[in-house]
Amino acid sequence: MDIASLRSRIGHLIHIHSSDYVPHIRGSGFSCARCGWCCRNNFDIKITEDISRPSNAISIFPGDIRRIIRGTGFQWDDVAQPDIYSCLSDGENIWAIGWILRRNDAGDCVFYKNNECAIYDWRPMICRCYPFFMGERDVDIMHCKGLGNEMTQERAEEMARMLKRYEMKKLRSYIGIIGQLGDRLSFASLRALPCDYSGDVFVCDGERISNVRLACR
Repeated sequence: MDIASLRSRIGHLIHIHSSDYVPHIRGSGFSCARCGWCCRNNFDIKITEDISRPSNAISIFPGDIRRIIRGTGFQWDDVAQPDIYSCLSDGENIWAIGWILRRNDAGDCVFYKNNECAIYDWRPMICRCYPFFMGERDVDIMHCKGLGNEMTQERAEEMARMLKRYEMKKLRSYIGIIGQLGDRLSFASLRALPCDYSGDVFVCDGERISNVRLACR
């Protein structure tokens, strides 16, 4: 992953109209069942030979966090935590690549309460796009209990626009993070921190670098 290839991908997306994704999205028949499946840890995603990431370790943008704060009145660290599954060490400090939505001791999203999302109206962009993700040539559709229903043309168009905005924002965020990390960005030193890790972590999110003190909660 380098800045040139990321910019090339952004340029490619700029020239694609979101309507190109509508037939595939509408054909899925998606309708959110608010079942909470994507809010819970259902499986692990293998990142490297030594690092596995819970399926609900949701990467979020600073803008997502601010929107949730505005809607709920919570504080930043009530909403988000450093991405402990994507960290680097330069021999002196630990650097986390972005933020994830905070999870509880059971491994569920902290906002999944009473069998529903407590922040549904303010949920992050990635949650708004689920179960759709941008593939190399088309839209990838993840597992979801809400598939196979009726989906209106208007809803499919709205989802397609959101998916394109999300992908472009993600790529621009990557560019910002690469600039922040500089020579520290070596995937040979990629590591995951234990859930009970205590200590300082520097979080690079593309907007700013934050010094966060982690402690067992």
